[in-house]
Amino acid sequence: MEITLNVIREKIRKKMLYITTIIGILVVTLFSTDMGSLTIGGKNIKDYYVLIPILINVVNFLAGAIALAMSITTVPNEYERRTSHLIWSRGVGQSKYHMSLAAGNVIVSWISGFILYLTLGIFAIVNGYTNILGMIFISTIFMMIYVAIICMLTTALSIKLPAVVTGVVMIAVFVGGAFRSILTLVSAALTGFGGTVVKKMIGIIPDLAGLSKQAGNMIQGKPVNVHVVVMGLLIIWIAGLGILFFKRSEA
Repeated sequence: MEITLNVIREKIRKKMLYITTIIGILVVTLFSTDMGSLTIGGKNIKDYYVLIPILINVVNFLAGAIALAMSITTVPNEYERRTSHLIWSRGVGQSKYHMSLAAGNVIVSWISGFILYLTLGIFAIVNGYTNILGMIFISTIFMMIYVAIICMLTTALSIKLPAVVTGVVMIAVFVGGAFRSILTLVSAALTGFGGTVVKKMIGIIPDLAGLSKQAGNMIQGKPVNVHVVVMGLLIIWIAGLGILFFKRSEA
């Protein structure tokens, strides 16, 4: 627990939570402006029930980006500062150490996500949708899974790969997952061996877009696809196994 708390304190000292708050305020300001007669499906976009899926995608994407930025350097920095060697002297194994670092990444990223979701609540109050605040709170569950996927995968890869390589891989995974539904639609037009390969690659990318969609469905009173949630939890579990079993040679 002490290792996890140290990670949290370090991230807070780097002002990431303050940056998150500013981003949240900017998001609220942006979507509180008059959007004129812009409509989707014949409904004005200012209708919160129409706008909420868009807002959730924006907020989850921001939360995921922050989680990625905070998780990439956590493990490499610990080894570069040789903090790890102080841990070994206390008899703490690599598995416990790495999992504690991952937990710190996840918790700080959740805090950032909650701050961003608070902007959704503020936006709902400003527009007179106070009756939906409870559902917005419950929908943070999907944000927590979304962010945990990013943190756990990033932490696992950073144990074995250089920070730059981890960053490139995880940016591809993050962007691909956030726009997975669009990629799936585009890949449907592809044929032959290349098309099959692309579709298989898209299939293994975490369905971050799907998680955001389920959050929007919950708030709109639509059915939630449990399969998407279960697959997200499965990815977190697999990444957790990687964190437990991956080792650093310089330890």
